[in-house]
Amino acid sequence: MKHFFATISIFLLFLGLVHCASSSVGIATSNKPIPNTPYETVKTVEKTFTWYALDLIIFGIPFSEPPITDLYEKVMEEDAGDALVNIRYWNDKSIFGPLTRYRFTIKGDLVRFPSQPTIKSKK
Repeated sequence: MKHFFATISIFLLFLGLVHCASSSVGIATSNKPIPNTPYETVKTVEKTFTWYALDLIIFGIPFSEPPITDLYEKVMEEDAGDALVNIRYWNDKSIFGPLTRYRFTIKGDLVRFPSQPTIKSKK
């Protein structure tokens, strides 16, 4: 009977430490305000950012800086777009003992604003 409880305890501890995951999702219309501005859709883009951290219960030490600060610029720089519309994003976190993997994925339509000629006033 002691072996049974020991085996079950080890199994539950193993499940608790190795197979933890969480995620969240969201949606946004655009990353820049574009009211009544015509634009052309270039293509749909999707990019995933991954980073790792050492998590010790309430303290977390990332191995590299999370790439969230210039997120939209990194997605738009590949095709020289002006904005992202119809943005869908999700993130997840997988825990493997003290090591945690974070993934942040963003998907949206890359758009460009047409160049508008300047109107010169006639005198």
